[in-house]
Amino acid sequence: MRKSEKEFTEQNLFNIKKLFYDKLALNEPPTVTRSDSLFYPPVLYPSAQTKKSMNKRKRYRKAIYIPVTAALSLCLVTGAAASVGIIDLSTVLHFLGADRIGILQPVHQVSEDQGIRMEVIGAVRDGDTTEIYVSLSDLTGHRIDDTLDVYDYRVTGGNANNAQIIHYDDANKTAIVRFLIQGKVSKNRITVQINTLMSGTSRQDGYNVQVNWEQLLQEKQNNNYDILDQDRISGLGGQTDIQLETDPIPVLHQDVTNIPVSGIDWMHISNMGFVNDKLHIQINPDNKIGEYNHGYFYFTDEQGQKLDIPEYSVSYGHYMKGQVRFGGDYIEYVYDLSSVDQLDKLRLQGSFTSISEVVQGNWKTTFNLSQNALSKKGNIQLDANGASQANVTLSAVGVTLTGEALSKIRVEDLSIEVHLKDGTKLSGASGFLQLDQDLIKWISPKTIPVNDVSYLLINGEKVTLQDR
Repeated sequence: MRKSEKEFTEQNLFNIKKLFYDKLALNEPPTVTRSDSLFYPPVLYPSAQTKKSMNKRKRYRKAIYIPVTAALSLCLVTGAAASVGIIDLSTVLHFLGADRIGILQPVHQVSEDQGIRMEVIGAVRDGDTTEIYVSLSDLTGHRIDDTLDVYDYRVTGGNANNAQIIHYDDANKTAIVRFLIQGKVSKNRITVQINTLMSGTSRQDGYNVQVNWEQLLQEKQNNNYDILDQDRISGLGGQTDIQLETDPIPVLHQDVTNIPVSGIDWMHISNMGFVNDKLHIQINPDNKIGEYNHGYFYFTDEQGQKLDIPEYSVSYGHYMKGQVRFGGDYIEYVYDLSSVDQLDKLRLQGSFTSISEVVQGNWKTTFNLSQNALSKKGNIQLDANGASQANVTLSAVGVTLTGEALSKIRVEDLSIEVHLKDGTKLSGASGFLQLDQDLIKWISPKTIPVNDVSYLLINGEKVTLQDR
């Protein structure tokens, strides 16, 4: 073979690599925004199934001719990459089935901030649902663990979303998070942005709160209280028929007491008393970490049995962080207990989730993601009275239920079977997610061969499917 007389330059290499990615319908290698980016070479991700599908597509395309010199250089490029350890989707997402990996489009887009590396590994879009797999690893410490919570994030497109850790690699301190985005996306351009990560989460039930009810409450049978302005209320929950827009909401004066809760250092009981024949317990969380932690108090009898006492809670107040005003630093728990006598034989306990690490930053990547539009449709009546009518959409990723009354359906009560034409079936009593009031998604543990599906059974009811 005759040696080329032209000098091979870095620009030649760039053009070859770009051609290679373009022709194989892969994303162009990202630019890692680090001064030491040589430690993160471009990663190629074609798995065995992906290679097979690409070969099939190439049969129907116009032949691609690459000059001999360029082809040799391309071999040198891929060979060099192999020497530093190329990984593919089947390696990174080894806990997924090969069929699921086969429908994912490799992405490999990286963003780093605060010493934490975010990489969008692969994704698939089945029409109404976008499924994105993201790895998060700590380059400088141990802030990523198996309790990771992606607290504040945004993914473009869709009207409902969910982020959930699905795998943790303890050896590499790396978590894999699956983002689910529901809703039609008008463009193929997707942006994933994370602003806050939380980890070190621990939940403990049975915190004992040492309270001398007689001493604290005997003289406070009828407390002075405030009526909250509507703009001070940031949350209301529990068993209550209070209408925020019209009903007055009474709360105790703030910071009258300082009662610690053993084992919890991020909050204290700041007041306690009776208002309108109900017991109020007010806490004041620490502004820095307390805003992320959460929990509740409950009562037990002398034998430690939890009592079902109607209660509700209201979050309110304001605090300053820098020059910004935030709301909701006080929480008041209200119980259907009207006197000290009722408390004599009761014990106050708590169930709280505490977080040790909160990392704020800006992790953001944008990538192209084409649509897999193959799907089938049907409908179902989820109750005997016909009140919960739902439209059903089957795709390779799973099954989507949409309907006005789906907020009344408990996802724990749903079951599904996907029956294939060859007599086999996929089934699941779990995997359902309530993504919105009128939207429930079932994520199949295996990729669904849509064209081979005969019908569905949802809660035992047959769903006949038609091509979309």
